[in-house]
Amino acid sequence: MQSYRCRVCRGIHPLRKCRQFRRLSAEKRLRAVLANRYCPRCLAHVHSDGSCRRGDRCKTCGQDHHTLLHLSESPMSSRQSRPANRRSRDTVVTPRPSSAAPRPSSTAPRASSDTPRHSSAARPGTQPTAVTAPSLSSLLQRHSVNILPTALVRIHTGTQSFDTAALIDPCTPMSCIDASLAAAFRLPTTNVGGEQICSATIGSKIDSAVRLDVVFKIEPRVRIRTPVRELSDAVRAHFRDITLADERFYRPASISVILGADMYPRVIRPGFRKIDDGLPVTQSTIFGWIVSGACHQP
Repeated sequence: MQSYRCRVCRGIHPLRKCRQFRRLSAEKRLRAVLANRYCPRCLAHVHSDGSCRRGDRCKTCGQDHHTLLHLSESPMSSRQSRPANRRSRDTVVTPRPSSAAPRPSSTAPRASSDTPRHSSAARPGTQPTAVTAPSLSSLLQRHSVNILPTALVRIHTGTQSFDTAALIDPCTPMSCIDASLAAAFRLPTTNVGGEQICSATIGSKIDSAVRLDVVFKIEPRVRIRTPVRELSDAVRAHFRDITLADERFYRPASISVILGADMYPRVIRPGFRKIDDGLPVTQSTIFGWIVSGACHQP
């Protein structure tokens, strides 16, 4: 019988028999399995065809992961609490403009809430059309633009590499990725506690030595729009003397990857710059300088 070196303690034994591994909490065991690329269903070192054919399931909850990876929260309570969590994420993490107020250019006029609505009344026999008020986000950014800190990262799946933008957000407890993007990248996924997670290695385009093993929570929808409109050349000129983590920070784009609080200490480097009042600030990271904050200059 062939034996492999344990990737957790470096001994010669299967992972399921590793004392150091079994002493870890369920969450840390899960991270160790994903980070070291073990099979989350059977804890095998490797599969010859890349897929697990064993029918083993968790003896506690019946889901398709090993019993040693079962988290203390039951799948039922996780499923019951998930809708509330999703509503919170839609409200806080993924702000989107109102459907009745598409993103205007910097010169396009915005509809005022006290503008008379005569368009529908002028056509006899038609029903008045409800007009939704501008979103709070668009109202607050009428004379300024809020920039969220983004970085261009390289995601390694094991067989391929993809470049994409990621939000650096210490207020998100766990790093997450949009479900459609995870499927497009063909990231290996597993179910834990009624939720899907996947793992990948994150690299930096400016430093080839940077390799971060990240466990992502797969969310049904992660769509973060930043900024709401393009910044002027005058603003961008203030940041041309530094290596930016996202050279297109000034251009509106949708972000579907979030590096959360679990990765934040490993991403941030010493270095903070405030250029001038009315301009965003910059923070040094392993990906380059990220730009964030309100921009009040035209």
